[in-house]
Amino acid sequence: VHMGTYGNHVAKIEEISRQQQDEWALRSHLSAVNAIKNGQFKDEIVSVEIKDRKGVITKIEVDECPREDTSIEKLTKLSPAFDRDGTITAGNAPGINDGASALLLMSEEEAKLNNYKPLAKILATESIAVEAQDFPRTPGYVIQ
Repeated sequence: VHMGTYGNHVAKIEEISRQQQDEWALRSHLSAVNAIKNGQFKDEIVSVEIKDRKGVITKIEVDECPREDTSIEKLTKLSPAFDRDGTITAGNAPGINDGASALLLMSEEEAKLNNYKPLAKILATESIAVEAQDFPRTPGYVIQ
């Protein structure tokens, strides 16, 4: 099952309308575009070079998901992407490259041995198990 189907399930339970999702998506796209333009992610976004089968190199230097030309009119015209009666569309759902990141974890002792300066310290962890269809709600459950 695709996570978009689970998103539709949770939106229905939580009574989150298509309009609310489209409005949130618009704010999110425009906020991301503005942040990128203002250099707020210049130290976090790392360019990637990809070579295709013919050897042509494409350099990706900015997140592909935020769309500067997005409008509420464009978002409302999109059809549901996962369920015929659903509210999740290609415009209000995250792209398939959403959330890419890298993280290096090690003990304090190992960091000292390698002369690494820790950027953060894990103080606590939590885990929770839910039915697969409810996974979009798990961050809220854990925070509670």
